[in-house]
Amino acid sequence: MPERSRTHHPIILQKCCQPRNRPACITVTVLGFVIAAILLAFAAFEQDESSHATLRLVSVIFRHGDRTPTETYPTDPYRDGSAWPEGWGALTKKGMLQMFKLGEFLRTRYNGYLSELYYPKDFLMKSSANDRCLMSAQAVLAGLYPPKGMQVWLPDLKWQPIPVHSTPRHLDQLIVMKKPCPRNEQELRKAYRSSVITELNHENGDLYDYLTMHTGQNITNVTAVEFLYNTLEIEASHGLPLPEWTRTVYPEKMRHLAAISLTVFTHNDILKRLTGGPLVGEIVQNMENKRRGSLKPDRKMVLYSAHDITIVNAWRALGFTDLIKPDYGASLVFELHTTRSGTSYEVKLLYLSNTTTSHLIILNMPNCGQPCYLDTFLRLLRPVVPEDWDEECQTTIE
Repeated sequence: MPERSRTHHPIILQKCCQPRNRPACITVTVLGFVIAAILLAFAAFEQDESSHATLRLVSVIFRHGDRTPTETYPTDPYRDGSAWPEGWGALTKKGMLQMFKLGEFLRTRYNGYLSELYYPKDFLMKSSANDRCLMSAQAVLAGLYPPKGMQVWLPDLKWQPIPVHSTPRHLDQLIVMKKPCPRNEQELRKAYRSSVITELNHENGDLYDYLTMHTGQNITNVTAVEFLYNTLEIEASHGLPLPEWTRTVYPEKMRHLAAISLTVFTHNDILKRLTGGPLVGEIVQNMENKRRGSLKPDRKMVLYSAHDITIVNAWRALGFTDLIKPDYGASLVFELHTTRSGTSYEVKLLYLSNTTTSHLIILNMPNCGQPCYLDTFLRLLRPVVPEDWDEECQTTIE
């Protein structure tokens, strides 16, 4: 019986699609597709509605869009800057489009949870004071909040001004981490002298010598490799032919070291606390305030326009050990939900690898379980969130 059941419908379709019955066949087929599409749309709508019903707060750390190189090297054939009319370290048109698409993605995912109209009490955008981050924030907002109804102020312009808040770089302890912190600098020096990094440098001595010889600059550690890797990656992605010497080392031999370079800033627990802790601490404090009903104003979403290192710092503060080198537009998403019973709260962590995909990767925070309850989440993060960052930044005797 089961075998006959599997072949029954194809036989019917075959008979239906004989020449004399072809119009009926086409009608049945089209109708089938329409019904299937309606059912799928209903299922998606029902899923979104149910997730929105429990959603209480969204926080997103995203990397800025595609940029020009921040630096060059002595033998770089493009060192005169003529290939980069935007200037050094600037957001490109490609980057603007990436960020606009990220805004559209967030609109699609959270439409219904967020109003289509911009309300200051619902939403906040924070940014590194770097130009490419500020511009990325504006491009995301253009995709997330195109003016609708009463907010249309120029009929032919699908854009409206929305505030982007930033702190001067030399005072920023949250996103770009440029505020002076003597303890952080002390621990960072220790990290570069650690056995792990020292051994890594020793193992790659021949590579460093090779890069030094061909670039004309002194390459002696993973950070120098990362800076060079970033420059080569940007040049290649913009269709510029790379020098012949790069073929044996880029990207394979350099990418791993570049990813490791981003982890040095959170090499130990103290560094995690001083670099990743402040931003993660603000996000979890907002979650706790939301649960208590004391988040003022009562935000629905907070976005942070940031850098690759910002994401890696937060990633490692959360306890993840996988090596990542965040692409342009990569986003670390924190969702606070009530449980189905409505008696407690849970945290969902998601990762968007870049703006060419709409697939969010579900992250399982180490030791938090599934669901990851807010109380457990807060307890696990307490060791990496500073109580008084300025006080903890004071140096100790090495």
